[in-house]
Amino acid sequence: MACVTFFCFLPLFLTSCGARSLSKKTARDVIADLDRDAFQKESIYIDSVNQTGQRDAVAETTLHATFRFEKVDGKWVIREVRLGKRPWEKLDDILRALEQVKTEQTRKLLEQVAAAIEKYREANGALPDFKDYVSLSDTLSPKYMNPLIREDAWHNPLAASRSAPGTVRLLSAGPDGRTGTPDDIELVKTFATTR
Repeated sequence: MACVTFFCFLPLFLTSCGARSLSKKTARDVIADLDRDAFQKESIYIDSVNQTGQRDAVAETTLHATFRFEKVDGKWVIREVRLGKRPWEKLDDILRALEQVKTEQTRKLLEQVAAAIEKYREANGALPDFKDYVSLSDTLSPKYMNPLIREDAWHNPLAASRSAPGTVRLLSAGPDGRTGTPDDIELVKTFATTR
């Protein structure tokens, strides 16, 4: 059995009698309630709790986890992991699922940027002038794009270019963080022009 440190982002529910800080005990109770059959309170240790706003907190947590190893070509590799008493899960499946979630999140971010460009076009009769993604996002934020979007789900900067008149290409480098590779995530949108 191994101990693994996690950062948990917990919403803090405030009462009408005033703001309360999230205590270590409350954080542990909330985490244990995620799956009562898998997580026992005794196996959850809250290292620290930091308030990030009136309604948000971050709990750095140590949970018990079990790892299955396999020796491949003389090297030990992790094949499966189990948190608490949950079933064994293949590590490759977990990592692949996380990449799929981040890919979908990034596609949605690009759609939000495209929607902001459309709002700008409707209000101004033309597409915004920009030389790169930063100048595009500066033009769109905050009136047409709020909150400001600058990064993909992997926290890498987004890119933007004009690929043809009236057409904007939005790009994320994808999971590997390098543009020009097969995992790039791209949205090419042609906008109607009114001027």
